[in-house]
Amino acid sequence: MKIVRITLLVIFLSMISVLGILFILAGGYAYLLAHVGCIGTHDSLDSRGYKSEPVEFTTDKGYSIRGWFTRGSRLPEVVIIVLPGMSGDTQLALADSEVLANAGYSTLIYEHRSCSDPRLLHSGGYLEAKDLLSAVEFLESRGDVRQIGVLGFSTGGTAALLAAAETPRIEAVIAEGAPATLLQDAQFKLGTTNLIDEALHSLVLTLYRLQVGLSSDILEPEEAIGIISPRPVFLIYGEYEAAKGEALYAQANHPKKLWIVPGVGHGGYQAAHPQVYASQIINFFDSHFNTMP
Repeated sequence: MKIVRITLLVIFLSMISVLGILFILAGGYAYLLAHVGCIGTHDSLDSRGYKSEPVEFTTDKGYSIRGWFTRGSRLPEVVIIVLPGMSGDTQLALADSEVLANAGYSTLIYEHRSCSDPRLLHSGGYLEAKDLLSAVEFLESRGDVRQIGVLGFSTGGTAALLAAAETPRIEAVIAEGAPATLLQDAQFKLGTTNLIDEALHSLVLTLYRLQVGLSSDILEPEEAIGIISPRPVFLIYGEYEAAKGEALYAQANHPKKLWIVPGVGHGGYQAAHPQVYASQIINFFDSHFNTMP
């Protein structure tokens, strides 16, 4: 009988230890995911030969965000907001902004919320979508903007989809490498059994939501994308992340487009195929904005 009690105690303590380790791992990963910090520098297209205007707008939460507005030569009243990935400052939006500036579009790039204030966390695109809505309001207040599109990568792509689902003022969306769900973005592979993986993923998601302040009923990208129609959506994903793009594409309504970029994973689309990438981006926006009254 004593041996049985000792055995049960060992099993119980082992389970507690495993749960404790899972909690520590999940909490640490959730913390790192939320506290990425500002990545990159605050730079403009001035460095690439396009005159840029420094701008600043206030979000609905009361904090200010700095950015750069560059007037286009061909379609000056059409502005494409370019959003980089995780916690990126404006430097990380320059490559895509240059493609658009070369084609004559006006662009707006702005710092991530954590660059404005290090106390503001990375939220995987959800709070970033609220900042994007504030950016749209800022553009509307200028008086020299007629139409707005968005191009976002990764977290920026999530923000673009979520914001477009909330306002029809975003007339065309390109989302690159955006996850279909928050859980998909927060996955943390340990090479363990499926059961432990799923438990850890769910725990990460719960702790991440608590840290960032996200409600459990928040809109997921795969839900938001179906609301955007009849405005066009263009999804761009690398060959080695194609499943994410295909999952979102299946949930989108027409008009929609999916480009799986060969030979790359998450990002690097432009670097791998610069001419094709530029033509895909410009043709998509031209097909919408050149036909608008």
